[in-house]
Amino acid sequence: MSGFDPGRVRLRLTMVAGTVEAAAVACERPDVARLLRGQQADQAVALVPLIYSLCGKAQGIAAQAALAAARGKATEAHVDAEALAEAAREHAWKLLVDWPRQLGVAPDEALFVRLMRAAPEQRAELAAEVTEHPLPAAMRAKLAATDIDRLFADRIAARLGELRDWLLGRPGTLGSLRAAGIGPGVGEADIETARGALTHRLVLEGDRIADYAITAPTDVHFAVGGDAARWLERLKGLPRVEAERQALLLVLAFDPCVPWDCATT
Repeated sequence: MSGFDPGRVRLRLTMVAGTVEAAAVACERPDVARLLRGQQADQAVALVPLIYSLCGKAQGIAAQAALAAARGKATEAHVDAEALAEAAREHAWKLLVDWPRQLGVAPDEALFVRLMRAAPEQRAELAAEVTEHPLPAAMRAKLAATDIDRLFADRIAARLGELRDWLLGRPGTLGSLRAAGIGPGVGEADIETARGALTHRLVLEGDRIADYAITAPTDVHFAVGGDAARWLERLKGLPRVEAERQALLLVLAFDPCVPWDCATT
């Protein structure tokens, strides 16, 4: 959707005498309910994937499933092939291109393109190449021994494992979808994305949206008092350069679906 602000994650490190005295996080997200409330239901859910540039496929699938559930048609738990492929693409992009660049390691864009262009019957042949690729080890070599470094190393391993499973055609939770009615005219859908669980909940009034709520992994991880905030506490007492290094790794580990910045004052 042209001109729509998807929001931003903001980290703030407060320095005193050269070390971090306080660390905080804020997650600014669009008011989707205000945007969609009062609109005809089918038109409203069609807008949802246009709002979000990342995980747009999963957003659209969850929106449609939540609407169907509100109208009385539940979705039994299953893996949605399109949502799974989108999540696998995100994993490949992070592992082969984005994260290496962030850590000063040469990316492998050629392999990423080959993975995305491979036919389903060709993916298994690429699984070994991905598993044995030097990039994960090269990224881990850039890490230190802090808790946040280990957190990011664990994220590398987890996403590599899920990408390998997708290439081998193994079932897992990635891309899983379920939706059910939770009250008259109320539908809720859950879908597993590359960043974690995404939930859509909508309320119908006739054939129009009376209320709409989206809870994305970014909303949970970067909430005040959430996962990222608790990890940020570990930066207290660190000098500026090391605190900023670990703050970057923390953001990479939780991987917000919106732009982010880190202010040091």
